[in-house]
Amino acid sequence: MTTTLAELPPELLTQIVTHIQTAQTLLHLALTCKRLHEYTEKDGFRVFVQTRFPSIQSPPFWKDAAHALTTLSRAWDRKAFIARYIEPQEMAARNSNGSNASFGQGRRQDHGGRPRGQTMGYQPVIDSYDECTGNEWSSRREVLAWGAGAGLVMRIKEMGDRVEESYHKGRRTNDRVRQYDEQHHHKIDWMVRKEDHYSEGRDDITSLNLLRPSQKQSSNSEHIITGRASGSLECVNLSMEEHAAKTITNYLTHGRAVRSASVNNTRDPLLAACLSDSDLAIYPVYSPAKDTEPHEEISVIPSGKPGRTWSTRFLCHNRLAVGLGPSTEPIHIYDISPDGVSNKPLRKYSAAGADLKMSGDDRVDTTGTTASGTSSVYPIAPIGPSSQAGGAEGEIFLSGWYDGAVRLHDLRSASSCIAIYNDDIDTFSAIYSLLPLGRERFLAGGARHSIMKVFDLRMPGGKVYYATDLDPCSSQTSRNPPTPAPPHVNACCDYHYETKHERRDWNIFLNPRGPAFYRLGTRRSAESPVYSLSAPSAYSPSIYAGVENDIIQFDIVSMMDKHADPVFKYGPKKTGSRDTDIRNKWAPLSNDVMRLACYEQTTMGSMRLRVQSSVGDMESHVPGWDERWVDGRGHY
Repeated sequence: MTTTLAELPPELLTQIVTHIQTAQTLLHLALTCKRLHEYTEKDGFRVFVQTRFPSIQSPPFWKDAAHALTTLSRAWDRKAFIARYIEPQEMAARNSNGSNASFGQGRRQDHGGRPRGQTMGYQPVIDSYDECTGNEWSSRREVLAWGAGAGLVMRIKEMGDRVEESYHKGRRTNDRVRQYDEQHHHKIDWMVRKEDHYSEGRDDITSLNLLRPSQKQSSNSEHIITGRASGSLECVNLSMEEHAAKTITNYLTHGRAVRSASVNNTRDPLLAACLSDSDLAIYPVYSPAKDTEPHEEISVIPSGKPGRTWSTRFLCHNRLAVGLGPSTEPIHIYDISPDGVSNKPLRKYSAAGADLKMSGDDRVDTTGTTASGTSSVYPIAPIGPSSQAGGAEGEIFLSGWYDGAVRLHDLRSASSCIAIYNDDIDTFSAIYSLLPLGRERFLAGGARHSIMKVFDLRMPGGKVYYATDLDPCSSQTSRNPPTPAPPHVNACCDYHYETKHERRDWNIFLNPRGPAFYRLGTRRSAESPVYSLSAPSAYSPSIYAGVENDIIQFDIVSMMDKHADPVFKYGPKKTGSRDTDIRNKWAPLSNDVMRLACYEQTTMGSMRLRVQSSVGDMESHVPGWDERWVDGRGHY
């Protein structure tokens, strides 16, 4: 007796779906008969998402999640993104005291500007998150906040069917109170907190943490913990509806500068803050007393020893990492129990392990480490568990070093690090910021030339989905020099081999090219470090980078994608002209979209610089690259 595919039990169908490589193939399976359609809608897309994206925890709208995550993965692989400065809109931005927010005169001051009395611009710190607000993928609320010198800026963006209805209703009634962007019809609200008694420089915000929805005491406002160079550390309630700010708790630092701060991800959160050069203090986020003393405090660097603390980060709810230096052991790990924080570190990490193979090269250079073996660690970023690779939260993390390397650490391993990622072109630029995106890739902000680096993590439980599986076989290559498949490898063609096994990391210069560079930028901002990086979630199509005086938003999407992430599905009506429709959708404001430069990390002699073309001018035919990328020669 013959059993058809449609007659198989669900558990066997699930085993089959785990081997399906593309969402398109799964959709074709669903179109074969009614039963397979029902299975695919109920379980098939869920199994596909959890199998192909095991390290990304997405909302349970599985069909849309398959659409969005495959589109996002393809955009990353093709280096497809749209970058623009973001700034509070004059009509929408309100100060916390109800007055209009002031950002100076002229466009340059509007989206940053050098703070009055300062010789350099502010160094932004950023945090963001998003949450589902409806029964569909596109119904989402995104909160972004950053420290702009002594000022605090917050943007709330809402999207989805309900927002789309509100947009059209507002247009019919000429309602100008609510602010929408014309590109995607997202509702956007701004709020700025600029207190008169804060001075630029002295009271600059040095740390910022947005409490997540499960941690807030009120669902109608945002709770933000800010630390300042002057020693102020407070939790502020910002109400967008009332355009008002209220201090909930003052965390007493006794005048010590706040170097960094982190909040653990629990319903009853703790706050860890590095104070002055050597102290680590632990506070309860919520306390009956408005003025709260730390319930635990230790000295990370003994008195008389050189060095200072640079960063602190919760790896999980009960484990804390501190980056410091210069030191022979610049990473300290502490356990936090109900009795408090341990006086001695659970573990210390050194720069050992330099014999490991670096990303993309067998060569190792430890010039950034002194003869005495000392170095400094700036950012630390935990990497979440994966449904395929297993493990527990807080076991794996990344660290950014003064020597320009990013090291991957595993608390289960006896080795100081299990992998080293380095850029062979910009080798010795210190790493100032890190942003892991699941276990697939991470971004690193360099200390020079406004470079943001994109690395493939290449670790178990990471990248499984490859958009190039949809492409036909080809002998063409997107690499310079090309990387043909070795004879002993069972590869269908050179193109598919290199896109799966020879994926190259790449760098982006975060300063615009062409006329916009001279109007908006300065030489100092062009050389700025990338001070901070943030993404609302691993599945979000938007990321944010902080450079001197500015915040840059990256939408990871191709302008030529006919089926972009559902959060971008709303917008202007089609006119029938491709170029006009693209400009109306992605760049309704003249010169709003930045043209950035990019290169793949390879040997210096093989490096080829590429530059993004203008919106609507997309004629590139380089295999594996987005249509906006053109040869960079002649663009400088």
